Amino acid sequence: MDSETLVEGIAGWERAAAWMVGHQSRWIAELGRRATCGAEVDRLPDEVATRLAITRRAAEHKVELALGLERHPRLAAALDEGSVSGRKAEALLHDTEHLPRALADEVLARVLETADERTVPQLRADVRATELALDAEAAAARHADARRDRCVRMTPAPDAMAWIRALLPAADAATVMTALDGVAAAREPGDERTADQRRADALTAMARGVLDSGLGPGGAPLPVRQHRRPHLLVTVAARSARAAGGRSGAVAQQGAGADEPAGGPPASPDAGLGHIAHLAGYGPVPLVAVAHLLEDATRELVRVDEDGVPIVAVPGTDGYRPSAELARAVVDRDRTCRFPGCRVPASRCDIDHVEPFDPDRPARWQTVEQNLQALCRHHHRLKTHAGWYASRDPISGATLWRSPVGRVHIVSLEPVLPIRLPEPRARTG
Repeated sequence: MDSETLVEGIAGWERAAAWMVGHQSRWIAELGRRATCGAEVDRLPDEVATRLAITRRAAEHKVELALGLERHPRLAAALDEGSVSGRKAEALLHDTEHLPRALADEVLARVLETADERTVPQLRADVRATELALDAEAAAARHADARRDRCVRMTPAPDAMAWIRALLPAADAATVMTALDGVAAAREPGDERTADQRRADALTAMARGVLDSGLGPGGAPLPVRQHRRPHLLVTVAARSARAAGGRSGAVAQQGAGADEPAGGPPASPDAGLGHIAHLAGYGPVPLVAVAHLLEDATRELVRVDEDGVPIVAVPGTDGYRPSAELARAVVDRDRTCRFPGCRVPASRCDIDHVEPFDPDRPARWQTVEQNLQALCRHHHRLKTHAGWYASRDPISGATLWRSPVGRVHIVSLEPVLPIRLPEPRARTG
């Protein structure tokens, strides 16, 4: 076939993909009608996420698409016929979800007329222009409400890098960029950094000043979480710490009020693993990416088992709430929320009793390391109110979850550092 036919075939597959997205959305919507009846916590995204081995946020996107298509049949029909792709449908729903139902329908009706010829950024611009043309006064009122959704997020990127994304009112975003431009403009002779690099370094310097001083911008002390002040936590093998130029020890913490850090395993005999570190909130990084943090950091050696999991030797607490020492040990052991796929740092989680606390039984048998786990507030509520059941294997430390529809998921404890390279899988077939 000629090249023109190939291009048309590519377009045909795009229409087929849109059709499949529409049908998957209908199945998700039907499961939602069955799964959420009478539930105190919406468990549908967790059911989809655990089955597809995707994050809860990715599953929420699928659920939001399914529910949005039910609300807007005209958009669902456009997806079925392939005049819009799944990506365009997601963008249109996202950019009209803040509108009243009737206004959203009117906006979609107008932009769908040319949607097959427009890119996603062009469609989004069309939505904004159409919304303002139809009701500018209401748009101004919605902006006042939207300010409550401002936020900052970190997304890991390759090569020990990460994106910091912020949703801000336009005037506030301009304030941040103007301040960074002002600091970055002070370029010393011989400074070969680009303007972008100087802005990035200026932002880091501002945040580092807060951690080093232990004070917020207004001068108030930073709050404590799980008995610790905010700090950076870097885990390295003891031998690697010495090789990087630091004092002997296993852990680096930088920031004011870093009470008692958690540590890492002895250096691995496997080639290459001694050059790996773990940065809390990010994951594994090359040792050189964090070596500059080790020199002035506090350190504490924490012993691990043969799998690299911290050995907790802290006595239980004779009460419902764990002691500060026990809470820190659980946070260091779990590192993130123990629900399948959740990566919320354990320092921001609740300390949950795996087997629910029974006030009629002695607390010293219940508030112990083997019966405690870190759960973020959402998954803590999911376990308590939405039919998810958890148990903990006393030998491996793995958490076994059973979903309301009966599926079982196993969450194993992760080593603080890899102590051996994974064995290659044997090829089949």
